[in-house]
Amino acid sequence: MKYKIYRGFKYLAFAKALFILSSCNDSSRLEQEIAAIPIQSEIKLFHEEFAQATPDDLSSLKQEYSMLFPQRFADSVWIAKLTGADTIQMVLENAVMDRKFDYQKIHDEVDNVFRHVEYYFPEFETPDIVTVISQVDYRRKVTPTEAQLLIAIDTYLGNDHELYAGISNYQKQGLQIEHLPADVGLAYAYLFVKPSMDRSLLGSMVYHGKLHYVQELFAPQSTGAQIFNYAPEKFDFVVNNESQMWSFFVDENLLYNTNPKLQSRFILPAPFSKFYLEVDQNTPGGVGQYIGYRIVKSYMENNDTSLDAMLTLPADVIFNKSGYKPKQ
Repeated sequence: MKYKIYRGFKYLAFAKALFILSSCNDSSRLEQEIAAIPIQSEIKLFHEEFAQATPDDLSSLKQEYSMLFPQRFADSVWIAKLTGADTIQMVLENAVMDRKFDYQKIHDEVDNVFRHVEYYFPEFETPDIVTVISQVDYRRKVTPTEAQLLIAIDTYLGNDHELYAGISNYQKQGLQIEHLPADVGLAYAYLFVKPSMDRSLLGSMVYHGKLHYVQELFAPQSTGAQIFNYAPEKFDFVVNNESQMWSFFVDENLLYNTNPKLQSRFILPAPFSKFYLEVDQNTPGGVGQYIGYRIVKSYMENNDTSLDAMLTLPADVIFNKSGYKPKQ
């Protein structure tokens, strides 16, 4: 009897190994197919052009980069930046220059995200890439427009950079260039995932789960920590405690609860999530987003549904058909 059980485990392990190998081969073939998609984008280092310009160049800069010069700002604002009267601009320009970014690598990595976006959404038209100084607007590190993708290059100096000293640790975690592909992936995911009108906790979980699922498709080389903008140890926490967190949501009857306070407790970015338990300090903020991602991923693994079709489904349908089981 023991021998038969042992053989059963051997066959199970062998079948699992074959499945993993097959999945890896499928993934490899998919990535090869995506890598062959031709992409024609140009990277324009506007921040360098601006730093090297003089007031006499302002007119030509405004003509070439009109969207970067809002009409509500008088020319005197830009002249102050060009002449050094705006000392903050000078500090940021020098910090970016000292960082010595590899712009070819940045171009290649962003183009790789573009290829993935075009693969999953063929109607996508590749924009040019434009780098800007944003006064460290870390809430808008990348901004997609119809013709351009704006990268606030001063928000990628490294999360330990002295210019970020006044920013909360959880917010500056992503201020490093390694997070750029994940940031670009999420920025474009927002364009393809429609906002949800479902105000329940589950509705918010699944909405953000869709975003992160699409983000991961767009930036598959990014780590889980980068996808969720967590420190690695915080991401490990949510992975290792998924089952306990899920049990809390179920036991407290929170899934269909529409109390808006649940958004700040479990969905929105924050220093930590608020279970009101001793463990809170070990958690990252917005753990509900990770649970939602796991539900969406389970749904896609267990159902023969296209990506476009999944994105239109309500949260309760995705959840009920997901077969979701938290990792123990």
